[in-house]
Amino acid sequence: MARRGAVVTMVLAALLAGCSGDPGTAPDPTPTAGTPAPSVKPPTVKGTVRTNKSTPLSLRAEPTTQSRRLITIKHKTVITLSCKTVGANVSNGSRASNVWNKVTWKKRTGYVASVFVDGGDSAALSLCQEVVATPSTTPPKPPNVEQAIVKTARAQLGVAERKTDCTPYGGCMPWDSLYATWVWNKAGDSVPRFSFSGDLYTWGNKHGRSHPGVDGVGIGDLVLSGTGPQNTKSSTRVDIVTEVLPNGRLRVIGGNVKNKVAERIVATKGIYGWVDA
Repeated sequence: MARRGAVVTMVLAALLAGCSGDPGTAPDPTPTAGTPAPSVKPPTVKGTVRTNKSTPLSLRAEPTTQSRRLITIKHKTVITLSCKTVGANVSNGSRASNVWNKVTWKKRTGYVASVFVDGGDSAALSLCQEVVATPSTTPPKPPNVEQAIVKTARAQLGVAERKTDCTPYGGCMPWDSLYATWVWNKAGDSVPRFSFSGDLYTWGNKHGRSHPGVDGVGIGDLVLSGTGPQNTKSSTRVDIVTEVLPNGRLRVIGGNVKNKVAERIVATKGIYGWVDA
């Protein structure tokens, strides 16, 4: 009887062990609340190359005429434009622009000057969001650069678009970041010309100049609105601080405010970070 009881006990133990489940081998078929939503690709635009029969369009590694030519694209070829960015100024004989389009052609991805593409300035195109390569160090800032930034920014108050999204600060695209980086460079604070505000924060991170929230922000600094630098929906705009006010407010100057450069007071709530001038 003792032996028979021991066998029954062993069988019951085995059955109970099988019912307990092993989280490592039995995946839960129900998605967890933290599962990220699938990413949505930004819209693309069809464009047509407009050069001439004898001169094809160069697809270049970077948005500049000095960068490496990857391949050429014939006149009247229909190409798919994935986004637009700021690069070297290029003229087609009748107009000039520093807007470039990112294109993949015959398995090679690069940039073409938008002045040679019908549809290259399309408002439907999003801004390219890849991180721009920058040197490991930046030039030293001049003394009192913060005051110089504010003075330069205020000198541009009232400057408006010539036509939709076309300004002296860059190509025909959303231009709050182009304005902010233009002002910094004019004031002697060297920074790459970014067309997307999130790239400013990413650049600042690489150089020890970006900070989350608003603690420590001062005049001349750049404040970024939204929830983070990931994309144009999470990083919505950038402004230059001209005064830190009480009760969680800042006086700022920004571009692309009702189509012009304007100074206004904003709440610090909704600002995800700042870049030190």
